[in-house]
Amino acid sequence: MAKRMRETPHKGKKTGNRKKKIALIVTTVVLALVVAGGTAVYVLLHSNLFGGADMSEYGNSQAVQEKSVNILIVGTDNDTSRPEYADHELTDVIMVVNFNMEDGTAHILQIPRDTYVGDDIPSGKINAVFSRGENKDKHILNLVNYITTQYQLPIDHYITITMQTFIDAVDAIGGIEMNVPYDVTIVDEGLEIKAGQQTLSGQQAQCFVRSRELYAEGDLGRVKAQRLFIAAGMEKITKLSTNEMIKLVGLCYDKVETDLTGADILNYAQKASKLDLSQVEMYMVPGEPAYSKAGLSIYSVHKEELANLLNEKFRPHTEAVPAEKLTCPEVANSSSWYDKNGNTIDDLLGGAKPGKDTISGKESSSSAASSSATSGE
Repeated sequence: MAKRMRETPHKGKKTGNRKKKIALIVTTVVLALVVAGGTAVYVLLHSNLFGGADMSEYGNSQAVQEKSVNILIVGTDNDTSRPEYADHELTDVIMVVNFNMEDGTAHILQIPRDTYVGDDIPSGKINAVFSRGENKDKHILNLVNYITTQYQLPIDHYITITMQTFIDAVDAIGGIEMNVPYDVTIVDEGLEIKAGQQTLSGQQAQCFVRSRELYAEGDLGRVKAQRLFIAAGMEKITKLSTNEMIKLVGLCYDKVETDLTGADILNYAQKASKLDLSQVEMYMVPGEPAYSKAGLSIYSVHKEELANLLNEKFRPHTEAVPAEKLTCPEVANSSSWYDKNGNTIDDLLGGAKPGKDTISGKESSSSAASSSATSGE
């Protein structure tokens, strides 16, 4: 039967191949984000996921989801030993991944945790929305609501994972090998990472992707570090054996919250090494560091540039939405340094600089613009 299908052209063959390819992308990207971005390994590897909320209020129509889906992936920190986290869990990693089943591509939108959302949140920052919104039972829906409302970007599914699970997951697969761009010293953690090719442990990886103090650009530097680490994580994931993936399943059991189910995704994961990493692109929300009315350091969205990015990369099968329809506040727009910032995973693995060696082959902006970019801490 399989032989006849290969020899006899069929109208549905092309669609089937596309769906198979996008399944590989879904598996590999999300698994990589699990390990590399503090997100959700368990989600696509286990058939008995605990239930999520009804996402019909926030997502695309079923017809659109047959062609592409948007998945919100969040890494949370509930370290109650830190006073600011005692009552409110923060989101250290916020990403929206669009999987386009029509052309077999994936686009990842990184949302800096300091992104300004308005004064109805005490800090004004998106990382506090998770636990400070109106929904006290399903905190993730607070963040989903903000993104769907402010960005006019439907969210079809969500995944959340804790940073401790991220640490454990990295250790479970023997660490992540990557080219560290500079020496890293974290006095409080007693950690030192030398520049060059290194295999990062879970604790080292957690510090590398989270510690804004390491970077001159503060929170934005952290976003760029996460991009490098995600690329390395994706490369590692494509080399994992089935047994290693199953080991991660057991490790992350009870650690993930999601509305997804995925009984048959493990079969695709076994074939994920065939994924073309040049078809996975990463972007950061365009904007610039600024200060809120309260004097807090924030990241201000550039609405026109954000609208263009979302329309081009994250709305492959829906109508374009003009900037005036977005409700995210824009409090500053004096620099274009962070507007053009895309990288493919393949380019990052080849040595591209996050946010500089862009997909178009052009730098983010002229070097003179860098003087106007503050640390964003």
